[in-house]
Amino acid sequence: MSNELTLELTREAESVRAAQALRHRVFVEEMGAAAGDVLGQETDAFDADSDHLVLRDRGRPELGVVATLRVGMGVAYTAQEFDLGLLERSGRRLAEAGRACLHPDYRGGLAGVMLFRGLIGVLRERGVELAVGTASFPEAEVAPHLPALRRLQQEFQAPEALCPTARGAGAVEIEGTAPRAAMAGVPALIKTYLRAGAWVGRGAYVDRAFNTVDVCMVLDLARVRLPERFA
Repeated sequence: MSNELTLELTREAESVRAAQALRHRVFVEEMGAAAGDVLGQETDAFDADSDHLVLRDRGRPELGVVATLRVGMGVAYTAQEFDLGLLERSGRRLAEAGRACLHPDYRGGLAGVMLFRGLIGVLRERGVELAVGTASFPEAEVAPHLPALRRLQQEFQAPEALCPTARGAGAVEIEGTAPRAAMAGVPALIKTYLRAGAWVGRGAYVDRAFNTVDVCMVLDLARVRLPERFA
């Protein structure tokens, strides 16, 4: 991996299309989501009203965008899967982050750290106090992920006054406990959020169209600890 990484926040059409192409590679081709269009881009109705963090490597321009994350000043996407009423009634300024993904060559290193630090910088500049978003376990089956999901709720569940709850047809209650070793089954992105001080909501949501099991991440900007590495 080159050390010539550059990060920008954009709505510029060409950059957004390049981000959507990376999302297609990761979410559709790699993870099996039933999404994307004939142009090889993973898109949805929330892209146009969002800003997009895009990371490029000037040493490998042929790759286009090597990491991306979407930032929105609303919570409409997450609210499709989780009841966010407690957060909305808190009176604190909310935002939403999602669609985070990295090119395979850039996972587990500086790219993830830059992407996450960029997100925190944007949120702080906008005066955001609480950020939410869905983070995913691959494949839309709860059973293989149950120990990790139990451990997340056991150790990292959001305070009652701010805790989202899974809702709708895909909602699944997560009951019981699991040993600390179950954290080995938690995806890297979720671990990075947790390392920064994030919480998780109650329950999980099975998104069969996207072929994932989702948890709701809650990030209180007042308690953020910026990570030095991407899990």
